[in-house]
Amino acid sequence: MTHKSLALISDNEAIQSSVARAVDRLDDHSLETLSGTLSSVNGHASQLLCDNDLLVFSLPEELDVDVVSDLRRSAGPGGTILALSDRDITLSEARALNKLGVDEILPFPIAQDELTEQIQRLTLDKSLLPAIYNPQMHRLGHVISVCPARGGIGASTLAINLADQLQGHSGFFRKTTKNKVAVVDLDLQFGTIATALDLQPSSGLMTMAQQGVTPDRTFIQQSMVQHSSGLEVLSAPESFMPLDVLTREQIAALIETLRMEFDYVVVDLPRVLVDWVGAVVNASDRMLMVSDSSVSSVRQACRLIDFFAKERLEPPVEIVFSRERKPTFRSSHHIEAQKALGRDLKFWLPNDERHAKQSLDRGELLSQTAKSCALSKSIRTMGHKIMSETEVGSNDQRNKAA
Repeated sequence: MTHKSLALISDNEAIQSSVARAVDRLDDHSLETLSGTLSSVNGHASQLLCDNDLLVFSLPEELDVDVVSDLRRSAGPGGTILALSDRDITLSEARALNKLGVDEILPFPIAQDELTEQIQRLTLDKSLLPAIYNPQMHRLGHVISVCPARGGIGASTLAINLADQLQGHSGFFRKTTKNKVAVVDLDLQFGTIATALDLQPSSGLMTMAQQGVTPDRTFIQQSMVQHSSGLEVLSAPESFMPLDVLTREQIAALIETLRMEFDYVVVDLPRVLVDWVGAVVNASDRMLMVSDSSVSSVRQACRLIDFFAKERLEPPVEIVFSRERKPTFRSSHHIEAQKALGRDLKFWLPNDERHAKQSLDRGELLSQTAKSCALSKSIRTMGHKIMSETEVGSNDQRNKAA
């Protein structure tokens, strides 16, 4: 049996005691404890990470992210890092730590059995795990929420066809895809994505509500339906369900699990504001606010942006003007709309009701029914731009960590 060594850096006596008890349950594991924080041990943490199979540290109230980045850079890709947090951290903080090289973040206090199980999992010889498991190479997926400023603006049409383009089609007949993409219909009462793709509605979200399920990887695999294009779809349920039966915690777990499984996650939001919408907004790497240039739609978009700001939910909102071709020269009302929204009018989708309706009636994607139409071309251009920006952002993160 291979011996495993752990190092713990913490000034929290409860954490020190809990980790020691967990390690004592594992006959082939040993523990070295250093009292203090990552910042206070003056670079000794990187040596501990190099010398041990697992480095555990407790998150302080204010973590210096440069310390974590320096730790991973000094130790290289080897070694596994576990953070224990005795305070609530946001999903954005957790994602930032993951990107910097922290392999797992667990809340404290934590059940002793679970802590023991997690330590054993994190110290497994990676050669014994499936080849797909590589925490240092795994890239968290990019979450894109699609938010309609008003009804009937074409947000769902954008969501499914953008998700299709984000697959990165290539090869003969464009049947090869580069990215694994999920599309999620969270318009629980009036969602149309299953119908639009000619799929049987999933009961997954209904099961989450009725049984209080916190979604994990197994739940995702059982609940999602694959479209012929390769898209994985989690649709709204066939039966009506109250909007508030799902909790913020359930939706947060759903989005984070999907992020771990897919390169892109496109979420079609309902045109209502309930508590769990905040979990999607908080997890979004970008939000596409779909509007048009009418005064009423621009005003509604402004109200939504102001609401998110007041709730301390400030996603990177990008404006999509639907049913309007991008003008060569912007008129005065476009300039006024941009000023009111406080951001550039980044994307434009031309009015193409005939092809959009034809696609919906056939239960097919635009790329299948009318790939050369103006609307399909605009969404394809949008997808390519998003993929290009995402790749640049990922390269910047890797360069910063290196």
